Amino acid sequence: MGVELFVDEGGYTTVAVATALLVSLSMVFCVASAQWTLSRSADLQEVADASSVAASNAVSSFYAMAQVADACVLSLGLTGFAVMGAGLVAAAIPGKQGMSDELLRRGSELLDARNRFACNAAKGLRDLEGMLPGIVASRSWSCSRANSSGGLAYRGVAMPYPMASQSDYSALLRGVEGADVLDAARRLQDATRESEEARRRADESCARAWKADCVDAPRCMLSRARDLAGLVGTQNPYAASPETWTFGVAIRRTRAYYAARLSRESPSSDDIVEVTNSACREAFYRYALDEANAAWYTEGPGGTVDLHVPHLARNPSEVRETWLYDEARWPCTEESGRIVLHSALSCPGATGPAAGFQSVAAIDRGEVGRCDVCAMDVSDLGAVASISTSASNGYEHYWQIVVEEAMSFKQARDELAEAESKARQVADEGKRAFERAIDRLRGSRPRVCPPGACGCVSFAYRNGGAAVPSELTKAFLGEADLGAGVAVSASALAVDEDASDGGVLAHIVDVAKRTEGLGAGSVPDGIAELWGRLIVSCGSAYGDVGDVAREYLIRLDGVSGGSVGAWLRDGVASVFGNLRLSLPDMRMRKPVLANTSEVMGMAGAGQLSQVRTLMEAISSDGSIEGVARRLGAFSIDGDARSFTIAELPIPGTHGSMPLTVDLVAAGGGL
Repeated sequence: MGVELFVDEGGYTTVAVATALLVSLSMVFCVASAQWTLSRSADLQEVADASSVAASNAVSSFYAMAQVADACVLSLGLTGFAVMGAGLVAAAIPGKQGMSDELLRRGSELLDARNRFACNAAKGLRDLEGMLPGIVASRSWSCSRANSSGGLAYRGVAMPYPMASQSDYSALLRGVEGADVLDAARRLQDATRESEEARRRADESCARAWKADCVDAPRCMLSRARDLAGLVGTQNPYAASPETWTFGVAIRRTRAYYAARLSRESPSSDDIVEVTNSACREAFYRYALDEANAAWYTEGPGGTVDLHVPHLARNPSEVRETWLYDEARWPCTEESGRIVLHSALSCPGATGPAAGFQSVAAIDRGEVGRCDVCAMDVSDLGAVASISTSASNGYEHYWQIVVEEAMSFKQARDELAEAESKARQVADEGKRAFERAIDRLRGSRPRVCPPGACGCVSFAYRNGGAAVPSELTKAFLGEADLGAGVAVSASALAVDEDASDGGVLAHIVDVAKRTEGLGAGSVPDGIAELWGRLIVSCGSAYGDVGDVAREYLIRLDGVSGGSVGAWLRDGVASVFGNLRLSLPDMRMRKPVLANTSEVMGMAGAGQLSQVRTLMEAISSDGSIEGVARRLGAFSIDGDARSFTIAELPIPGTHGSMPLTVDLVAAGGGL
């Protein structure tokens, strides 16, 4: 049997040992060759996996660009409305009409720019979606070629599923405008000007009356009351400015003045002329005190005033219109058969028996006669105030100024209250118009579903004929070639809840700052800063665009508490506070390996036909252009290096910046 060649009585023979060694070595090198073959075969699957992930990365980049464009559109709209809201509020602030016009103009321009950018961005995104299948194929092809090494050449291509876009950008095309806000702001400006003019006239009347009451020029009611009636302290107060003075101060001073003059009045001699003058002064002081006691000044709600500052008779004609003319207080006597009126019974002409009392009106009616000695009649009563009213050192001279300014003041304050009521009504209409206009921003966000939204399926192909390494095995094994192979892989995009593309928005703001020199400033000059904060807030899960807009409105100067401007500012700020916006989804989408059949099934793709078409294409063509032609699905421009989706206008400046995609980086070879 030939066993003795290998085994004899002493054990194994040399031939046995040699044979065993040869068999062992042959098996070792055979296993090494098999391991190399298996390893290279597994590499093909890794190439397919890498190609599919590279393809989905291109789709992820498109999502990021669509999200950025959406955030830019929203931030432009928010900025435009915030600026228009500030212009509406400024329209209600006296003296801020110029600022209001500027803010309204800029806000309107921003809304127009937003609408243009939104249309351009929607078109640019649609155009980029049309290029996306070519970018996906190019990126996967480049990735597979980059893995070729050791004499092994790989070709591979990925197809996005779905192949055609299913995105809806109609939300971007929904234009916004503020024509109604502009109209309300113009009407509010007119109402504010009316109230401002009425307030100016009221303040001027108040200032002139205050000056007549408290400022010597050359005299005033205060100094006349001190010198003529001895009034001091609280009976004769001083106000340092019109803001601390009211007509009530003058009324109280006048009451005290005439009460003091009346209590002190007496003739300085027994001369009938002095007795007559004293009697007339006493009568006038009683009349003036009575009129002053009937005066009042109160301030009502809404800026109205209830004011009555009586005019005092200053000549005989005006005395005839008062109760002084008809008061039967003058003593009469019977002289030579007729009744004669006297200023006092001490009059030398009063020689007959007393005949009661009569009024000076009775003289004019012919019922009594005028005394030839004292000559008492209505002219004597009129002369008391006539002299002190016409002379600049008379108390009544300055009281008359207060009376005239009180009439002007009341009329102006009534007009002011009416104008402010009108302004508040128009402001309410403007607030409602603003709320209706900004409500168009509440709409849903664009539906982004580009090619590859369901995933990308990659096919990698390895040509046959590569020789198995035989430097060490050729003594034991024959030469062999590695056969052709194909591998399939799929990847899909998974949302990373902990990562966001909001940093891209911050980068846009940084670029804008460097190129346009943006910075903080006043409200008209702080538009760029406002936009920067708003766009970053649009990309932040914790950002509140309402807070940003409210802070911008709070910076408006000249808003006083309780005014129409303050009310409107709070109202516009509340509109932003109640604005429940659907913000762009800035969460990052990262590619992960997925089940091939599930990816193709989600897109409703015919699996067998797609596999057969791809296999035939990549096995027979040596270039991505050839594969694309065979598939009839891609349009690749080999000269394209970048693609601009739209020009982003930078609010607050005349500049813009392009939102550009680097097709070389995105497409890996395009």
